[in-house]
Amino acid sequence: MRTKLHAIIQKNNLKQTILYAAFILYTISLLGRFIREFILTQEYEDWFLSEFLINYQNGFVRRGLFGEILFFFARNFNINLELTIKIVCLICVVFVCVFFVRAFLKKGYSLYILPLCFFLGGNIIANPIRKDFLFICFFISILWIYSKDNLSMSIKVIIINILALFIILSHEVFAFFVLPILFLLFFNKNIKKGILQSISLSFTLLLPSILAFLSTLYFHGNSETPQIIWDSWVPFINQETSKIGKAVSALGWSSSETFKLHFKLNFLYIDNYILSIWVWIITFPIIYYIATNALIVFKKNEAIFTNKDKIILSSILVFQLLCLLPLFTILSANYIRIIFYWITSSFVIFLLIPVNEIEKLFPTIFVSVIKYINDFLIFIIRPSKTILIFLMLFIGISPVICVFEVALRTTMFYNILLLLSQPLIFLKDFLLS
Repeated sequence: MRTKLHAIIQKNNLKQTILYAAFILYTISLLGRFIREFILTQEYEDWFLSEFLINYQNGFVRRGLFGEILFFFARNFNINLELTIKIVCLICVVFVCVFFVRAFLKKGYSLYILPLCFFLGGNIIANPIRKDFLFICFFISILWIYSKDNLSMSIKVIIINILALFIILSHEVFAFFVLPILFLLFFNKNIKKGILQSISLSFTLLLPSILAFLSTLYFHGNSETPQIIWDSWVPFINQETSKIGKAVSALGWSSSETFKLHFKLNFLYIDNYILSIWVWIITFPIIYYIATNALIVFKKNEAIFTNKDKIILSSILVFQLLCLLPLFTILSANYIRIIFYWITSSFVIFLLIPVNEIEKLFPTIFVSVIKYINDFLIFIIRPSKTILIFLMLFIGISPVICVFEVALRTTMFYNILLLLSQPLIFLKDFLLS
């Protein structure tokens, strides 16, 4: 009996050691990739930098507010555009990472899922020089303001709309994962006044942000807009380039060609003779499975993350996924960043909004469906440390379009091997030189 118990303890210790080692090595690998992307010179015509350069030099257009502010500073203070954008991104990445690490530690949750490719690690692998972490910074700030009991509702509404306006006018995608949950929260606050009055009041409270979102749908630019915007930046761009930035040129796309392109890429793209729709039918459940079970499997005691917490987190994840469906279907094919919105926004809600308030947001039938989904997944694969470690090691997401080779490069397993290979490659090159 004692020998058997000793063997079990040794086995558990081995699993824990492997998990610790994988977590540390993968985090170091991500840090290295982040530093490399930050140091390397970016091309202004690439999507990552050019999405910051959309401005209002041809009149009001979607995604232009941040670029217009940047243009003001470039024109009046002779700033280095690339360095300024990188510093903003660095501040946002640090802010978001610190928020999640502190919140997880405060709640007693395991940190293991944070660096994964569908959470904080994904955009670092794809490219951290983008607006995504900025969005989550503002989302955290908005829900933090909402959760402050010492602020009056009128003050909350004003600050929330100001923050939401800024980001929606910088990129309309923000509205998909912030406005629905805010609407639900305001609706729940006023439910005692009746359903119709609660809907009307919630809509009124968010009206500035809703109008801002609708304006971005209407003012999407025309065929001349990209060239005029790009020409406005020519005096401030130090690189020799004749091509219009990819994100800027996207303003000229028509709605129909945008929808058709993204639908084809999301569902009908073929890689290695496999249709992309099958990849997502497998990938989404795996991400959901890891996100909803990791905090239970790796918890230190029973009180840290209960089954009730799992139901609440699961409900948020499904709700946010439904809100982001337009992006997953016809508005984008940039999977890593959209999944990043899905997971990070869901966890921000879960971490900042009180549990008793979240419980009231979703109808009983919705929660019943969530319980059924969770029970079905557990029936298929009962969660354990071994199962979760295996899935975390090999889950990967292709940043754009479903390409298996690219998805492999986002996995924890690949990045750990990549990190461990670098010293050996350096030694080999040194010895053979």
